[in-house]
Amino acid sequence: MIEKVKQFNQFTWYHVSNMTPDDNLTLVEQHRLTNEIIGYAVDHNEAVRMEYDEEADESLMVIDVISYHEDVVETRPIGILFAHNNLYTFSHTVTDYVQAVLLAPKNRQKRATDEEITAVDFIMTGLYSLMTRYVEQVTEINRKRRVIQAQFGHQKRTTKQMNDLLRLQTQMIYIQNSLANNHVMLDAFKQDYRLEMQAFELEHIDDVRVEVGQAEHMADLAMAVINSVSDAYGNLSNRDLNWTMKVLTVYSIVLTVPTIVSGFYGENVKWLPFADIQEGWWVSIVITVLLMGLVSLLFALNGFFRK
Repeated sequence: MIEKVKQFNQFTWYHVSNMTPDDNLTLVEQHRLTNEIIGYAVDHNEAVRMEYDEEADESLMVIDVISYHEDVVETRPIGILFAHNNLYTFSHTVTDYVQAVLLAPKNRQKRATDEEITAVDFIMTGLYSLMTRYVEQVTEINRKRRVIQAQFGHQKRTTKQMNDLLRLQTQMIYIQNSLANNHVMLDAFKQDYRLEMQAFELEHIDDVRVEVGQAEHMADLAMAVINSVSDAYGNLSNRDLNWTMKVLTVYSIVLTVPTIVSGFYGENVKWLPFADIQEGWWVSIVITVLLMGLVSLLFALNGFFRK
C-alpha cells in the first residue's frame, strides 16, 4: 500500500507498506522510481548500506530497526529513499510502526518547522527515536537476564532457563550486528553528503550516531554478561553431572561388596568361616554390612561424599 503521509514545503513523504505488484507498477510509472532500487528497498534480507543511482536521482538508505514478534524481538531492514526531491519509506508488517515514530518522534532534538525541515533532517530526527528502541530493548533483555540469574541460587536449574538464556543470546546477536552495520552506514552517509548538508543536519546525524554508539556499548556489555551467566550455568551443570557420576560410582563400588561376599559363600567351600553352622546365612549378611560400612567410611574420609 502506498500512502501519501505528509506534504512538506521542501518534499513530500510517501510511505509504502507491504508492497504489492500494483504498488510497484505505480511507483515505476507515476513516481518514476527504478525497479532495481525498489527491489533493494523492500527486500526482507537486504544488508544495511547506502545505494546510489545518480542518473535516476535516487539515494537509498537501508537501515535495521527493531522488529516485534509475539515471543521474540529481532531486527529487520527498512528502506528510506530520497528521490526526485521526495521521501519514500518502505516497511513490512513487523516494521510498519516506523511511520508513527517518524510522525511523532520522542527525542531531545528540536525539530524545524514543516516549512523549513528537509528530508534528511526529518529522517534523522525520526531515526534518533528508532535507535533509542535498541537501548530500550537491551535494557529489557538485561532485566530478563537478571530474573534468570536470580533463579540459580534459589531453585534447581532447568532446561527452560538454559533455553531462555539461549533466546536472549540470539536476540543480542541480531541487535549487535544491526547496530554495528547501522553505525557504519551512518558514517558513510555523513561522509557522502557532508558538502551538501547544513550544519544542523550534520549535527542531527551525529546525534543519531552517538545514540547508536551508546546502544552498541550497552549491547556489548549485556552480551558479555549473558555469556558469563551462560558459562556459569554450564559450569554448574557440569559440576552437578560430575557429582552425580561420582555418587553413582561410589554406590556401584559399595554395592559390589554383597556380590563378592555372596560369591565366596555360594561356592560351597567347606573351610570358609561359619559355612558349616546353622546361622551362617546371618553371619554372611553381617559381614556384608560391615564391609559396606567400612568401604563407605573410607570414601567419606577421603571426601567422596562432599559436593
